[in-house]
Amino acid sequence: MCKRLQGVAVLNEEPEPSVLTDLQRFGHTPLVPDCLIPAPFHDDDCAMHLQTIRDRLLAAQREGAWGYTPGNSVAVEPTCWAALALQTQGGESARVEQALDWLARRQQDDGSLPVVPDAESPCWVTGLAVMAWCLAGDGRFAAAVSRAADWLIGTRGKLLPYNPAVFGHDTSLTGWSWVEGTHSWVEPTAYAVLALRSAGQGEHPRVREGVRLLLDRAMPGGGWNYGNTRVFHNTLRPFPGPSGVALTALADEPGDARIEAGIEYLRTQLPAVRSPMSLAWGLIGLTAHDTRPTDADSWLEESAERSLRRPPCALHDALLLFASLQTCPLRRRAVETVHG
Repeated sequence: MCKRLQGVAVLNEEPEPSVLTDLQRFGHTPLVPDCLIPAPFHDDDCAMHLQTIRDRLLAAQREGAWGYTPGNSVAVEPTCWAALALQTQGGESARVEQALDWLARRQQDDGSLPVVPDAESPCWVTGLAVMAWCLAGDGRFAAAVSRAADWLIGTRGKLLPYNPAVFGHDTSLTGWSWVEGTHSWVEPTAYAVLALRSAGQGEHPRVREGVRLLLDRAMPGGGWNYGNTRVFHNTLRPFPGPSGVALTALADEPGDARIEAGIEYLRTQLPAVRSPMSLAWGLIGLTAHDTRPTDADSWLEESAERSLRRPPCALHDALLLFASLQTCPLRRRAVETVHG
């Protein structure tokens, strides 16, 4: 399937209808759903495939940044994830520095970053840039982080009147949206929570409310989708990708049955998942909760091998590399280790 993000073609190998994620990102409201240092791999084939993925990602960098695919314009999301992934791989400090500098040049006067350089909004990718800058621990980006954090704190998802006949979630909780001025959704809220925590704002009231929103949006049987639990009395389905994103943001939160149910959902679903984004985020989420499956490396091997038979997608490649880490650098304790 080919997704088009404001004219940027993105190869989507997801079996789930994750195209709806991109509709949300660019202003359409869907009606239905669609580790700091990596430990050595014990599987030579997995290491070989992921090394090739790494080489392919490096080859796709241009102007200091990455596009979703080699023939398309550079964009903030794949650049953030490439910078995050390569920081954990070692040996590419110059490439990472170019990417972080490119992101800093994309920052707007209000502290936000747009999804693509020639647009002013939407700016949901701002949190991803904060994570990339914070993981680097480079004081040169302290001002950029502060300005971006202020923008995130001041940006709110739109509240909707609660109607139990329509919604299954608490519409009075405020998180973050794909597009400014629209309702809050799971993934942008999770990115903002992770970003503000990275920036030292983990106890800010906005972050705490974001955590409550993520817990409220958990599906009754475990896991998460884009952010609706029920619509017109119909219970919707969870998906591995959003579940992994939500669980990563909820790492190190106090024990909660909804978190445990989400972990169990991923543990039962991931053995059959090989699409890059769903598998990667599922493993990132489980790794953040110290429940990484013993077969994770072999699953990554299969996904990497399949990805190498397809046209390259920098976002997929970066997420596969990030998911190969044996610990999660986005969790609270890891961030405190980096900056404390």
